[in-house]
Amino acid sequence: MRKKNARPYLFFPFLVILFLFPMIGLADEANTEEEMGFSVESVIPENQVDRTKTYFHLSVDPEQKQTIQVKLKSLQDTAVTIQIKVHDAVSSSIGAIDYAKDKPKLDRSLTHPITELVKIKGNNQEVTLRNKEEKTIEFEITPPKDPFSGVKLGSIRFLKKNEQAEKNKSGLIPQYARVIAVMLTEDEEPFNQGAELHLKRVGLQLSNGQKVIAARIQNDQPKVLQEMTIQGSVRRKDEKKTLAKHKMDNFSVAPNSNFDFEIPLGLEKFEAGTYVFTGKAEGDGRTWEWDKEFTVGKEQADKINDETVYKVQIPAWVPWTALALILGFIGLLFYLFHRQQQWKNEGK
Repeated sequence: MRKKNARPYLFFPFLVILFLFPMIGLADEANTEEEMGFSVESVIPENQVDRTKTYFHLSVDPEQKQTIQVKLKSLQDTAVTIQIKVHDAVSSSIGAIDYAKDKPKLDRSLTHPITELVKIKGNNQEVTLRNKEEKTIEFEITPPKDPFSGVKLGSIRFLKKNEQAEKNKSGLIPQYARVIAVMLTEDEEPFNQGAELHLKRVGLQLSNGQKVIAARIQNDQPKVLQEMTIQGSVRRKDEKKTLAKHKMDNFSVAPNSNFDFEIPLGLEKFEAGTYVFTGKAEGDGRTWEWDKEFTVGKEQADKINDETVYKVQIPAWVPWTALALILGFIGLLFYLFHRQQQWKNEGK
C-alpha cells in the first residue's frame, strides 16, 4: 500500500445522503446517525431541478445570488462538534467520483469550481450542537457573471470532530461524515450526456506502492460520465506480446476533470525501453480508442523498481543456502553412483 501519514482525520468511512451517483453508496441511516451523534437534512429550494432528490441540483442564473440551507440536529445528550467544508468533485483512479478530497489538483478545463461559487455564510467552519439541539446552516451561492454550460459539481461535507483524534496525531481513529452533493446548472441539459475523453500522457509510476503504467485521461467537458467501461494493455514497441492489461467497469468521471487509468505491472522488474499503450473506453453510447508510445528511461525504471513496496526481496542467506543444497545434491548423486558401481563389482 502507499505509505501514508497516520493522520486520524484521513481515516473515516464516507456515510452519505446522496442518491445521484452509483459510485457513492448509502449507509444504514439508523446506524449512521447513531454513530455520528447528529443528523443532516438538506432544505430543498424552489429552483431544484428534481425535487425527488435530497442532494442540491439547482438551476441558477448568472450573478443571481442564492442562499441554501442544511439542518443539523444533535441526537445525543452530550455536545457534538461538526466541521463543515465545501469540496470540488474530482475523478479518481478507482473509478469513483471523489467528493471530499482536500486540496485536489483541478483540471485546467475547469473554470469557476464549486469552492469558488459556494461559501459558508459567516465562514463558520465549525458548529457545536448541545443536548438534542438543532441548527440551520446557510450557504451562499454566487453564480459567475458569464453564463456557463453543463454542470458545476461538488459537495458540502459535515464531519464529526473527534477530540481524541485532535490530541493524538499518531494513531488512526475512525471518524464519520455526511456528504451532500451540490450540482449547479444554467441550461438544465442532461448532466450525464456529452463528456469527451482525451488521452494526455502515459508513463511508469508508483501507485499505493505498486508499479503501474498510468494513462492520464481527461474529460474536458462540464458533463458527468457514468457506467463507463475502460480497458488498456501495454506491450513493448515492435512486439506483439502483451506485458500487462487491466479492465474496469462502472467507472464514473467528474466534469472537467482528469484521472489516471492504472495498469498494475506485478512483481517482476520493469525494464527500460519504449512501449505502446493501447486503451479503449465505452460509455454514454460512445467509444474512445487510443494508441500511444512512451519511453521509460533506465534511471526512472531503476528508481521505481527500488521504491516499490510490492517486490520480491531475497534474503542474503538464500543464495548461499541454495548453493549448499545444490552442491549437496550433486555430492549425493556422485555417492549413489559410486555405491552403484561398488554393488555391481561385488556381484561379479
